[in-house]
Amino acid sequence: MDRGSRFFYALEKMRGAKKHVTCLLAEDGTPLTDPEEMCGRARDFYTSLFSPDPTDPGTCGVLWKELPTVGVGDRDRLELPLTLAEFSEALRRMPTNKSPGMDGLTGEFYRAFWDILGPDLVTVWAESLQSGVLLLSCRRAVLALLPKKGDLRDL
Repeated sequence: MDRGSRFFYALEKMRGAKKHVTCLLAEDGTPLTDPEEMCGRARDFYTSLFSPDPTDPGTCGVLWKELPTVGVGDRDRLELPLTLAEFSEALRRMPTNKSPGMDGLTGEFYRAFWDILGPDLVTVWAESLQSGVLLLSCRRAVLALLPKKGDLRDL
């Protein structure tokens, strides 16, 4: 399943080159144009943004006591092996003209070839679930910064 990934990553790289960021503002407002400096600025910004805030263990305990739990019957049903029927239903519910992954393949593609692809994909996903390890291609992502109002150089 990972073999074709090189092609799709190259395709995404070509698409991304058209949307290349050429300047970011440093924390003090200084423009950064060096790619390494821009990477460092983005890494620092998002590391700070997604770092957990300090928490009070006592407060967490109160919160956790109030959380609902999954009943034994539901848990047993949720832990059943994956089935082709479940994936077929999920595929049927996918919106049209949307690509769920980096490969650019739409739900329509999977629907058209589901009889061929479905059983193998279910096997791959079931093995990943059993082993607790996703394929490398399933662990990769392409992030795109979406422009908002204001200075687009300011993260």
